[in-house]
Amino acid sequence: MSKHKTFGSPSPAEEPTHALARSKGSAQSPAWLRPFFSMRVQITFIYSLLLTSVVILTCLLVARQESFMVILFGAALMICIGTALTFLLATILLRPLWQLTDAAQAIAVGDLQQRSRLPLRLPPQDEIDRLSGSIDVMVTRLEHAEEMQNASEERFHQFFSDASHQLRTPLTSIRGFTDLLTRKAKDDPEMRAHILGRMKGETERMTNLINDILTLARLDDRHPLKLQYCDLVEIALESIEQTRARANDERTINLMVASDERMGIRVDKNRIKQLLFVLMDNALRYGRPAPDGIITLKLDKQKDQLLIFVIDNGYGIAKEDLEHIFEAFYRGRQRSNATLPGTGLGLTIAAAIVRAHNGTITVCNEPDKGTEFKITLPTLS
Repeated sequence: MSKHKTFGSPSPAEEPTHALARSKGSAQSPAWLRPFFSMRVQITFIYSLLLTSVVILTCLLVARQESFMVILFGAALMICIGTALTFLLATILLRPLWQLTDAAQAIAVGDLQQRSRLPLRLPPQDEIDRLSGSIDVMVTRLEHAEEMQNASEERFHQFFSDASHQLRTPLTSIRGFTDLLTRKAKDDPEMRAHILGRMKGETERMTNLINDILTLARLDDRHPLKLQYCDLVEIALESIEQTRARANDERTINLMVASDERMGIRVDKNRIKQLLFVLMDNALRYGRPAPDGIITLKLDKQKDQLLIFVIDNGYGIAKEDLEHIFEAFYRGRQRSNATLPGTGLGLTIAAAIVRAHNGTITVCNEPDKGTEFKITLPTLS
């Protein structure tokens, strides 16, 4: 996307129309009047008119009959010299304004590099300096907005490409299983049951992926959260019970409350449940199994913030993966170099939920000792 498009300037096809609209007023004016639209000419004309009036009035007061022509010649000479000096001074005084106008016009059509032409003196000494400073700040914000837009577009294209690839994989598998089912397995009940089971698994995988993408879309589009006052301990207890029900072994899963204060907070209850589900599920997947495995959900309160910790004693996250774990569709690798299971959207959704609540999420990791996710939520949200 070009700079012209970024800042909403008219396209080449629209520019003649805009130019016609801007020049409509001047096109209807008489040709002899157009030079007077110049500020320099207007200033010179006004001061010359004032000077002429003063000189004529002075001549009428002091003129004598025998010296009238001399006084008249002197008055005319004084008016000419005054007009020329006024024109010269107006040119000098208006030069910074013309420079500012040229730079602003270049910036308006998208050439932000022309900010260097702004007549800006620091600290500001007059109105031109203050106006130049305001335009300079505006250009800085436009550059930042352009960078943000370019980064957003790049992330969108990458996300779209990754999502297409992730959706194409189960669809290809289902199509292959369907061909196999119609050609070879229709008369083999055991093979048919196996293929149908694989197709069901791929369908569930695709469904989960689509649901995760829709969740991210709702969060990124700033859909209003359904805020309500909740007790975070109750939500945590429910999350602990769900995690124990999903665990396929007898690893230790416990809740620790480090503060005696009430854990009340105004949040979207369903989103916070989803946040805890993602983090506890992540701990289940990548933590140590029983009997050594331990998962701890810890709650604490410090001033006007509630802290949530999800801690496991698994093998930790590889150093090269640590800075990418919140990126969409990113999945780290285990020690066997096999790609980890899942769609790669769980932690992305968790980070989006935390951001929607004006909170922060960080991760601490020690190889072979475990991983700790820390969520900070403001209680005054």
